[in-house]
Amino acid sequence: MIERPTWATVDTAAIRGNIQRIAARLSPGVRICAVVKADGYGHGAVAVSRVALEAGASMLAVAIVNEAVELRVAGFTCPILVMGPAEACDAARIVDYGLDATVYDLAAAQALSDAAVYAQGKAAIHLKIDTGMRRVGCEPSDAAGLATAIAALPGARLAGVFSHFATADAEDLGFARVQLARYRAALDAISAAGIDPGIRHLANSAAAIRLPEAGFDMVRLGIAMYGLKPSADREWEVELKPALSLRTRVSMVKDIAAGESVGYGRRFTAARKSRIATLPLGYADGWPRALSGRVSLLVRGKRAPLVGSVCMDQCMLDVTDVPGVLAGDEVLLYGTAELPADEIAAALGTINYEVACLVGRRVPRVYV
Repeated sequence: MIERPTWATVDTAAIRGNIQRIAARLSPGVRICAVVKADGYGHGAVAVSRVALEAGASMLAVAIVNEAVELRVAGFTCPILVMGPAEACDAARIVDYGLDATVYDLAAAQALSDAAVYAQGKAAIHLKIDTGMRRVGCEPSDAAGLATAIAALPGARLAGVFSHFATADAEDLGFARVQLARYRAALDAISAAGIDPGIRHLANSAAAIRLPEAGFDMVRLGIAMYGLKPSADREWEVELKPALSLRTRVSMVKDIAAGESVGYGRRFTAARKSRIATLPLGYADGWPRALSGRVSLLVRGKRAPLVGSVCMDQCMLDVTDVPGVLAGDEVLLYGTAELPADEIAAALGTINYEVACLVGRRVPRVYV
């Protein structure tokens, strides 16, 4: 049973199909790492992880240790990479739960090694190189030295070397190719030092689709796995089917006179006699207040504008021009070809990634 009259439907077949269509474009032997951070981009990390592994992924990736622990507790035994930087305070948990850790300095690697020695094991470490994102990662010129030092630690194993593209979703791939060249040079230096780099991975969703030469040993599928375009500014070379749609049901319909206002701050005043439908979701569910007065939703197959201020738990539609709307009618907020997440993202001045990640945990997920 649906726990409340607001829910997110997640089409697992869509996720499976997206993975398989992208996998078909990869070179033979290139593995897939399914990125399920941020609760599977709002789709539910545990459920998405099951589908991704069934579809052929061999590794999972998250951003923080707590996300990885949730998956281990749920029973996942495959490699799980924590892509956020490994903090010394997390070293023991990383080792205890058998997680792959990201480092870009020797101090973090040493802390992991110490924790692993204490536990009589080895910490799996992925060295991150900053090839141009300028966020985190060691300099390419330092990669060989760090890889050598990590490989020499008694409780560490260099399990991978990776970087991250900044512009693989842009029309111009010039800078992406610069990053690719820097990454290759760093790998060559590591190999020249006699160090096995482990799993070499660079490509995100956009690069997995557009830059087959960046596949190396593994690609990391994030946004495209969920059927959302890495960028709304261009057409993509593979069919992506959105997996998540957000829906609710009308909780009340009332008539108001011309001149009456709706909601906090009286931000909407009816210019005519109007019918207002109240919906039982708001910004606490991940439906931002910034959407107030900026979008229209689908009810009974017709568009109806969102009016007044979005509240914490409720919002309102002007259904004057949609005949017959009643309490209990289903309303689509986004997630289909008629009303895609990209439209909501555009209204917010953001990207579809953020729209999906905003869906709160108190919104039930229904898997179909």
